[in-house]
Amino acid sequence: MTLVIRTLVLVAFAASSLFAQADANRGQMVGTVFDAKQAAVPGAKVKIRNLGTGFVRELVTGSSGQYRALQLDPGNYEVVVEAAGFAAYTASGVVVNVGSTVGLDIVLQVQAVTTTVEVAESLMNVALPAPSIVVNSNAITNLPINGRRFQDFATMTPTVQVEPARQQLSFAGQRGINANVMLDGADYNQPFFGGIRGGERSNFNFTVPQSAIQEFQVVTTGYAAEYGRSTGGVLNTITKSGTNAHHGDAFYQIRHRDLSRNNPIVNRHPSETLKQFGGSVGGPIRSNKLFWFAAFEQQNSTTPREVLFAQIARVTPATATREAYDFFKSEEKPFDQNNRANAMTGRVDYQFVKGHRLTFRYNFSDSDENNAVSVGGALNPITNSAVSNEGIEKDRTHTGTMQYTHLFSSSVLNDVKFSGSYEIRPRLANSATPSVSASPIGSFGARSFLPTTQDDHRFQITDGLSISRGGHTMKLGADYNRLSTVQTFGFNQFGSFSIASSDVNRILTLLSVATGQNRFDGREVTYTRQIGNLLADFGARQLAFYGQDSWRVSPKLTLDYGLRWEGQWNPQVTANNTSVLDRIRGVRFPNGAVLQPTSIRNTLDQVMPRFGFAWTPVSTGHRTVIRGHTGIFYAATPLLLYSGATNNLRIPPGDLSITLASTATTTIYQQLLAAGVDLNRTPITSLPVIPVETVQRAAAIAAGGTARDPYTGIGLTVMASDYANPRAFQAGLGAETELTRNFLAGVQLNYVNTVHLHRNRDYNLPFPAVRATDRSQRPFYGLRSGVLRPIPTLAAVTARESSARSMYRGMTVHAQYRTRRLQFLVNYTLSHTYSDDDSERDSGGTNHDNPLNFRPEYNYSNLDQRHQFGSSAVVSLPFGIEVAGILRARSGLPLNPRTGADDNQDLFTVDRPYSAPGVVYLRNSFRNRAVVGNDFRVLKSFSLGGDTRKLQFSAEFFNLFDINNVIFGSNAAIYGPGVDANGNPVAVDPRFQRLRLADGSYDPNNQQVGNPFQVQLGVRFFF
Repeated sequence: MTLVIRTLVLVAFAASSLFAQADANRGQMVGTVFDAKQAAVPGAKVKIRNLGTGFVRELVTGSSGQYRALQLDPGNYEVVVEAAGFAAYTASGVVVNVGSTVGLDIVLQVQAVTTTVEVAESLMNVALPAPSIVVNSNAITNLPINGRRFQDFATMTPTVQVEPARQQLSFAGQRGINANVMLDGADYNQPFFGGIRGGERSNFNFTVPQSAIQEFQVVTTGYAAEYGRSTGGVLNTITKSGTNAHHGDAFYQIRHRDLSRNNPIVNRHPSETLKQFGGSVGGPIRSNKLFWFAAFEQQNSTTPREVLFAQIARVTPATATREAYDFFKSEEKPFDQNNRANAMTGRVDYQFVKGHRLTFRYNFSDSDENNAVSVGGALNPITNSAVSNEGIEKDRTHTGTMQYTHLFSSSVLNDVKFSGSYEIRPRLANSATPSVSASPIGSFGARSFLPTTQDDHRFQITDGLSISRGGHTMKLGADYNRLSTVQTFGFNQFGSFSIASSDVNRILTLLSVATGQNRFDGREVTYTRQIGNLLADFGARQLAFYGQDSWRVSPKLTLDYGLRWEGQWNPQVTANNTSVLDRIRGVRFPNGAVLQPTSIRNTLDQVMPRFGFAWTPVSTGHRTVIRGHTGIFYAATPLLLYSGATNNLRIPPGDLSITLASTATTTIYQQLLAAGVDLNRTPITSLPVIPVETVQRAAAIAAGGTARDPYTGIGLTVMASDYANPRAFQAGLGAETELTRNFLAGVQLNYVNTVHLHRNRDYNLPFPAVRATDRSQRPFYGLRSGVLRPIPTLAAVTARESSARSMYRGMTVHAQYRTRRLQFLVNYTLSHTYSDDDSERDSGGTNHDNPLNFRPEYNYSNLDQRHQFGSSAVVSLPFGIEVAGILRARSGLPLNPRTGADDNQDLFTVDRPYSAPGVVYLRNSFRNRAVVGNDFRVLKSFSLGGDTRKLQFSAEFFNLFDINNVIFGSNAAIYGPGVDANGNPVAVDPRFQRLRLADGSYDPNNQQVGNPFQVQLGVRFFF
């Protein structure tokens, strides 16, 4: 065993890495015992007792007087030190936080009088090489929070933001799906979609009661080798346990829409009415031995919303556009979005006589939401999707964890955790009619991916052996995850029509039937129809081994180094459809790639060395610590990205669609008419669900044949042969100093360079050509004008590549202060984030202008939050009054200009304008507007006798100063072509970055971030 440990330590030190967490959901205490002359005292007895649970750990200092207590539950401790010839020393009020290492050096006196000191909570972790922020129970209990989702508090901490695509947490400019959220030391991530358990539902519902959360630690970069599956940071959360006293709380709060201001864009009350109630209770079953804790919370929400097709507000309908115009107007109506959710947590802890500890926890959540379909974006009160485009969202989760810590001795212990989680997400459609995407006007008909049901399982077991020897604390361990998913999912189940145009009158004309005018009779229109059985059943396995050492070279210097290996065995491909396989096997596409679609590469080469240091040049008085870290980190790939690749090539296929597009001589109207379907015969209110066989005949006719081919026109999704998990190189350097014992300030520099990021790319595109008459010099693919694809019988062959990259550079200055009556956290981050794609596990579509030239794509990332400010404070005032507030501000995120049409005819509408002939605008070359969030809470408590019984009333004010926070919506990104076919500049589309209309009102195409001013009233009972 010694040889193995030494080998791992030597390799890790040579390769360099870091160790920025201590024992996941636990903490550590480390220090040196000195005599009055600062000489080390070996053999001193150190007794550490948890004041809440009575847990006791006994240690003996080594030859250099050092001690280290591992795997301590976060809480309040008393430390008693005794040594022959010295007076006893007692330190009380020692606070251990989650994931932290508390430094407590002790000086013994040679006298008969016992020394007793009250230790103030230390905010400085002197032994960790990367900074971390702990959001404690005082903040979680008293700060204003709009929705009781504990993860929302993380945005108060440096570099953490909510990424705009899926509304998940982003650390240090990394994609939200590439972060790791941990609950009680186990992964709490959604294995299918990525992000926190609950997926996109977690943006609107809590999955863990806020009453059950004790505290959490945010590690932006530089976490320990014990942890993986994240290129960014870790949100390390722990739940409460019972103590030797019975305590609990109950609450009710209401945020009524009548207590809110008008939305600035539509000038009416859009805000939801939200009622939340619940509570928690815990205590001893047997004092000092067995404890229990339980929490339950529920919410009922109703949000009035309204369908508004703002693009036709100033349209005067003509005969050619009357049918579609009248239809859109008839769909403009109010509707209610409902949200019913509840969550519960139960926990039992048992402490053995010899210091072993056993914990069981179970968590359950359930939600039911009408008219609440979401793919992660922010909710707006006004939508341009008809009610038919909505549906019912349901979500249910079960999570269980068992953790057992065994002490072989005071310096050798083992910690094993087993967790299992299950989530099922049925999603029902409001209609069974074809989906019509008529952007920028809006959408109607069934949502293209509804109905569907997705469920998944995660089973995880981790084991870590910790050994303390002298100044070394070594840890060896393993981590195994088994992931599985079963779903019924498919796009275009009732058929989907899409119009690639930004011209409103042209869209209305294509949707209308009039004399000499047919519906969908234009090159801008495509039609897609599902032909699969929608079934998918697959999984993946993840295995990791690690070794790490924290070497306290001296009381002033700690070196941390470790090595982690992580492997992922990906799902297998069922490929028995030889008819389709023969079409793509061995084909070299114009981008030079040859696909190998029958297998998905396992990622077994993920080696992650890490190194870090913490140096305390000033260790007395106003302590100062200088930290540094570097290392390699890998993230996991969400299972969703494997779904199409595993079932597209089987018989029957799972999720496979046929696409009809115009040819040189026919439109989809004409192709379907030739197959027997006249789209003019049914009104726009009841478009036909076209039988699969009819669509297959139309596809054969479009290809110039007559016999029905079941697979002509299908679009395939496959994995690139070299697909790999995201990999990041991280480095950081910073310093912190104690201005006073309770006041900490610091600065931190972070650098994260990430490669192997996901992007979608259509391989089945012909070489583009610049048309002789086009002086704009735009590459032209011509798929709407009869140009054939390399494989003419197939539509898009979308390869999921890991060819994207990103780079983050940031500097953070921060300060913390914490006493019994006042605590605050303030931070400012200046950063730059670059990337050439920002796909958050996009299941379809592409984000680039030209798939053969990614150079113009590398520019500011969607996550480039240049300036970020965050602050929070909780203040206890006389007469039982407390006030608390949160202030956040950020500069505008990048805005990507679009032409609004498929100018290059690759069948995607992500084309960007040109600034000059042959010069395309860089991706994200414009900026959106800044956003400020300001929330405030006032609490008044009334004692009901005893130390803990009190009644507390609260008033919370969200967006206290009613800042509009209006940003440009998606239609405000329509710039136009920039340069016309004659090479001349074209006037910018009037919708581009238009904030207000001529009458001074806000353009209804824009949106408000967050809500207008709102008031929430509540009452809580503590006992």
